Amino acid sequence: MNPLGLTPPMKRRSLLLAMAGLTLTPLHAIAAPERDAIIRQVYGAPAGTLVFTGQHAALMRELRAMWMPVESGAPAIDFEQPLLGGPDTLGTARKRLKTSDDALAIRRLAEVCRLIPRYVGSLGGLRPGRYAVPAEMKEAFDFPESGVDAQGGFDLRREHLTLLRAAAWREVDAQSLQAVLREGDRFWPMPYIDGKRPYGDASYYQIDMARLLGDPYPLDAKGYAVTDSAKDARFKRLHAETLAALQVFLTHAAPIKEKR
Repeated sequence: MNPLGLTPPMKRRSLLLAMAGLTLTPLHAIAAPERDAIIRQVYGAPAGTLVFTGQHAALMRELRAMWMPVESGAPAIDFEQPLLGGPDTLGTARKRLKTSDDALAIRRLAEVCRLIPRYVGSLGGLRPGRYAVPAEMKEAFDFPESGVDAQGGFDLRREHLTLLRAAAWREVDAQSLQAVLREGDRFWPMPYIDGKRPYGDASYYQIDMARLLGDPYPLDAKGYAVTDSAKDARFKRLHAETLAALQVFLTHAAPIKEKR
């Protein structure tokens, strides 16, 4: 999805907005009660109590990034088809976890929903370099602003990693969780980066980007940032590239071993 222009289908857009805390129209599909109970239990626990394991890492590598078209827009995890390999998310999760236990697969994927911000922020590690986006995602990055070339390669820079580490992730709230569960078994309560203030408190997101990257805008006599079009455009392009940067990070990163 082109973060700078393409509009998703109406139903998909409605659910995207609902997950951002906006009003959702009535939904029709009914999800399995046992699945709902497991997901609600996972979301009822304090996020800090979840322990990251190798099973979570296996699922992280299969995640699909997408663009959340709210405000300025920002990367998110595809809530309708969160894993690579097709629409049978639970089947893919079982395969990656090497289990036939549906309850286990549901629980681990629900935990991944909550662990993603911590994984991107601190638990996962990846060095700058050239990486390939997953083959099935190559078409999704077929626009100039993505930073992905015709061969599916992306140059991950320190600037991308700095922004991903500082990103302001949003977890679905109670209303949005209910909306996702009512959509049926195919939908998952995946987190997203705040499209209004993706990197800090500034409503003009380039100001936060400039601060994080050590290239702040000058201030006027009243302490307000003095912006310029060239710098704004450069940061806007860099912001668009965080979609591919997130996809590459999820696909290629590995858990950081804690020092003892």
